[in-house]
Amino acid sequence: MTAKPDLRAKFVANREQVRSWLAAWEIPEIVWTDEFNEIPAPWVVVERDRNGWLKDRAPALDAYHWMFVGRPLTPGVRKVQALWRFAAGHRFEKLELTITSVCDPGYLAEKLTLAVHHAGLKGWRQDDAQPLYQWLVEGVNTRPLNDAVRGNERLGFVLLSFTRFPTGDGDVIVSLTAAETDRALDGSLLDENGVSIPPAP
Repeated sequence: MTAKPDLRAKFVANREQVRSWLAAWEIPEIVWTDEFNEIPAPWVVVERDRNGWLKDRAPALDAYHWMFVGRPLTPGVRKVQALWRFAAGHRFEKLELTITSVCDPGYLAEKLTLAVHHAGLKGWRQDDAQPLYQWLVEGVNTRPLNDAVRGNERLGFVLLSFTRFPTGDGDVIVSLTAAETDRALDGSLLDENGVSIPPAP
């Protein structure tokens, strides 16, 4: 059984990973609607209880997430949303990114690639950025634009799932989900101890 201080350290590490990612991902086309909150969703904690919650409750969390919504500052971008999910044992589950905008393959591929690159996922390599960018450019630019597009890719030890949907008014909704995989190169997911999670029956 993991000691409570170890679990607290895992929570703090996750929190700081998300905080540093938010600062590093350059997307000046939007402004985040809320400041970073040390208390992840779905919990709401009043200020006077914050320190006690972080000390006593945070280590025992089974599942939590941080969600960020961006308010657009430019006409071409309609919505940006990012969701960091963590599961039991403070295991990183996935990073979900969604951008609704005009269909600009280069722009969308660049922003999504940078988001994954700055996430600091285990197994992500510097050299993975360029192939991810190229894969996303091709996916976003798949014709015709009014069709839905789906794809999956593996780069290093990161599994990526991509979708593109038309909005009905000429824009596209592009989503990218990143999850870590194990180091046996079999594509399975990891539990909090780094052990492969068997596939669902």
